[in-house]
Amino acid sequence: MSNSRAYPILRTPDIDRALHAVGHLLSVADLRDTEVQLWARTGRHSGLPRYLDAYGHWLGADGEDRMCVDAASQKETGPQDPADPLVDVEVLVHGLGLVEGRLAETVGPDMARLEWWHHGWPAVPYRDLGWQFKHAYVQVVLNAADIWATEPADGHAVFVHVGPQEPERAEWLARVAGLTVLGPGELGF
Repeated sequence: MSNSRAYPILRTPDIDRALHAVGHLLSVADLRDTEVQLWARTGRHSGLPRYLDAYGHWLGADGEDRMCVDAASQKETGPQDPADPLVDVEVLVHGLGLVEGRLAETVGPDMARLEWWHHGWPAVPYRDLGWQFKHAYVQVVLNAADIWATEPADGHAVFVHVGPQEPERAEWLARVAGLTVLGPGELGF
C-alpha cells in the first residue's frame, strides 16, 4: 500500500481562479466514476445552516450521494465555544459540478477541502509515464495551507496528487493548467 504525493501548484485568494485551474486538470483526467468530496469544519450555529441550505438535499439520499454531519473532535480542534460547537460536514457526490457551484458562499471563512477522486491520469509517453490509476486526485484547500485543511491561511491552494515516485507527472499536470509546481510534494492519501 502506498500514498499519493500532493504537490501545490497554485495559491490564490480567488476561489474561481482555483476552480478554473481544476477545470484544466480535469480536462486531461479519465473522469469515469468521478467522486467529489467536500469536507469542512464549521460552527454548528454559525456555519452549518449554510451547508444544509446548499447541500442538505443529500441528507437521507439512497446511498449513492450523501451528506453527513459529525461533532468535531475536541482533541483535534482545541477548546470550542460551547454556544457554537464545531461540527465536521462531509458531502460526497458522484459526478462533476454538483458541489462546486455554490462553493464560495457556502464555505465562507471555514477551513475546508474539496477533492476530485477520478479514474486516472493519462500516460505521458515523452516523460516515460504510464497510466496512473491509483493516485489520481485533484484538491482545492480553502482558507488553509495544507492538504488536511488544518493550517489556516488567507487564501486557497490547489494540489495535484500523483504516484509517490512521479514528480514529473506533477510538473506536467501543473503545465496543463498553465502553472508550475510551487514546492515539494507532501504525503497524500
